[in-house]
Amino acid sequence: MTLDSPSTPDFPSDVDVAIVAHDNLAMLPATLQSVAAAGCPPHRITVVDVASTDGTGDWLAAAWPAVRVRRLTKNDGPSPGRNAGIVEAAAPYVLLMDADVVVRPDAVQRLRAAMAADPKAKVGSPIVVHASRPDTIQYAAGAMHFICEAVNPWLDRPLRDRGSEPLDIGAAPTCALLLDRAVAIDIGLFDERYFIGKEDGDFTHRVKMAGYSILELPEALVLHHSRPRGTWLFYFQIRNRWHFILKNYQWRTIVCLVPPLLVHEPLQFLVLALKGHAMTYFKAVAGLIAMLPALPRDRALARRIRVRPDRDLLISGPLIVRDDLAGNALVRYGKSAYERALTAYWNLLKRTVLAR
Repeated sequence: MTLDSPSTPDFPSDVDVAIVAHDNLAMLPATLQSVAAAGCPPHRITVVDVASTDGTGDWLAAAWPAVRVRRLTKNDGPSPGRNAGIVEAAAPYVLLMDADVVVRPDAVQRLRAAMAADPKAKVGSPIVVHASRPDTIQYAAGAMHFICEAVNPWLDRPLRDRGSEPLDIGAAPTCALLLDRAVAIDIGLFDERYFIGKEDGDFTHRVKMAGYSILELPEALVLHHSRPRGTWLFYFQIRNRWHFILKNYQWRTIVCLVPPLLVHEPLQFLVLALKGHAMTYFKAVAGLIAMLPALPRDRALARRIRVRPDRDLLISGPLIVRDDLAGNALVRYGKSAYERALTAYWNLLKRTVLAR
């Protein structure tokens, strides 16, 4: 796959672009060039500079003077920058991008046309491929597991095998998303307390909860310069996962999750302990407790926007296991058995307690 397109349609007149950058100067030029190659005028591009210390602001002023720069002085993760890009956009649709993403020239046009043809589609999601391996998928057909873990069935599989069928998916990464601005604001934007970890799943889950579609279009592609994530993320992933459950799930779903969580949480703690991060789990629990006073407000938002019940939003499927564990034969066998048990339990819940 190349980024060249023989005849790129005009960039949609009702779409602005917001690129969130934090110390991404090494990759930001290629990101901006790809948006310009798609036909977007520079004055409709905003770079939200999240407290960068690598000279991003000075470089933009010299190299892209027509691009709007919105500077955030504190790094609270990408969500405040995403929200600023959405709220301050002038157009009714916003292409929200990370600064380490290159968009194919016709991707936005294809997404916008597909969304125009489907009134329920309020988020357009491209297929995300590895920049170093553009024939290999990083994110596609995402969903949210009922124990609040990401399901990414196409991870590291060939792009050609995905096929050309558009899908209404359950969750999407924020590498690049085309958003209906009004809907994004109405469902509460990105949760700025999350810093990173589950913040994209939380946002797209609320889109689905509100009765809208997330349209994944295989013909729309972006290349992501992914980097290994550090162990410092464990705290946010654990804390945010529990907060996600408590604020978004219906109470009867939470009660029904007690049995599998009595298995899942000790397993998660054991993995962390074996890696030397046992204290991280307890710190994450303390961080969750600090967020609980706002839970009534959080659940009020979920009640206001909810159109679809949990049984229609959550699934059971293959879980993602760290690369350093996935090679162990015993781990693979145990994972397969565990996933089968979870699937059987979820199917039972949907036929009984969650059927109404």
